[in-house]
This record gives sequence, structure tokens and C-alpha cells, in this order.
Amino acid sequence: MKLTKEEIKFIDNYLIKNEVKFWDVRLELLDHIVSAVEDKIENEGISFNEALLDVHYSFGNQPNRFERPKDKIFTKGLYGNTKGFKEFTRQKQKALGSKQRKLYWRTFPSYLITSRCIIELVAVVLTIFTIFQFHQKTAFIVAMILSLLPEFLKIFPGVFRKASKHSLRAQMAFNISALFMSLNYFWLAGFNEIFEDQQPKPYIYGIIFYLVLFVFLRHGYNVYKQIMTENNYEYKSMIA
Repeated sequence: MKLTKEEIKFIDNYLIKNEVKFWDVRLELLDHIVSAVEDKIENEGISFNEALLDVHYSFGNQPNRFERPKDKIFTKGLYGNTKGFKEFTRQKQKALGSKQRKLYWRTFPSYLITSRCIIELVAVVLTIFTIFQFHQKTAFIVAMILSLLPEFLKIFPGVFRKASKHSLRAQMAFNISALFMSLNYFWLAGFNEIFEDQQPKPYIYGIIFYLVLFVFLRHGYNVYKQIMTENNYEYKSMIA
């Protein structure tokens, strides 16, 4: 038995009221719940309300019917506990993180041999070492800025798109280079501590570090754009 548009809309609103805030998670849950409710109605011969309540509990949302009037069981049961949906979101977050990391490393070798990667890296190296001939610290700062630039560029294809707002996939994609960014913070702190009293500091070590980091963060930006393109397409399909 297929649900009506009104019933599907009711389920969508019920998920919103249960604080399933990410639209992509809600879309996946909606698909699961609609299918499960339809199966229960058809196979068990129960009402829409009973089927939805059963499916609600099947996700791990804890029932608590004690001291409730029978006519309140449906409404109170649907909105009383959302532990299962929170756990579903956490599991989805882990799955997305794993999927995006695998995508990153799977496409990394092929990225290294692309003409774009080679041209960009050569341009960055020539720029930095030209500056290095005149002022080493300035070259170090420029290397740092160019290396971290791809992370700042993520703002444009992400933050200003409706598809990115309240999207778990977009949120996870934005953090895809978190490991390399943390390496940057640790390395910079260690560099300043080790060479605190040395003048001039051996900025060449920092320049080499940031040249290597540039390649990893630049590829992270490519993967991020790919994920955001897919996310935007799914969002348009949802609102169509």
C-alpha cells in the first residue's frame, strides 16, 4: 500500500520535530520509514498510526508508555524519545567520514600526475624560491599562505549554497583535510619552539613542509568540490 502525499509530508514533519536537523539524513530516514510503514500496513493490516509508531521504536527510540492515556500514546510516543535517530545520525557521520577518506586516497595518486597538479606546484615553487632569494621569512610566510589557501577557498562552493546548509555530507566534506590542518598546527608550534632562540631561523625547512602540505590540501579541495557537486544535485532533486 502506497502512502499518500499527506502521510509522507506528516512523516517528514515528524522527523523535523524530532530534531533530525540534517536534510540529507532526514531524506534517507524518510525513504526508510515510508517503505517500512507501507510494508507494515500491507503485511500486518494495521493503521498508519500504528505502523509509524512501530517503525519509530524499531530505530531504537525508547518507548515510554507508563501513565499515559491511550489516546496520547501515538503523539507522545512519536515525540517522546529520539535516541535512535541520534544514533542513526552518528553512524551516518562515521560512514560518510570513512567514505570520503577512501575517496581522497583512492584519487590521490592519479591527481599527482595530472598536468594541473604539476603546473600549479611548479608555479608555487618558482614563486616561493624567487622570493627566498631576497627575504627568507617572507618566502616562508608566502609558502604558508599558498599552502593553506585551498582550505579558505572551500567557503565559496560550500557556505553560500542552500544545499550546504544543514547537510551532514557537506559538514563532513568541509573537514576532509582536518588531519593535514592539525599537522600544520603541530608542526608550526614545534618549529617555533625548537628554533625559538635561533636567528635567523632555518625557514627552508618550513618552506619544504608547506610545499608538501600544499599538494595534500589542494587535492582535498578537489575532493571537496566533487562531494559538494553531488550534494547540490541531490538537494535539487529533493526540492524538485
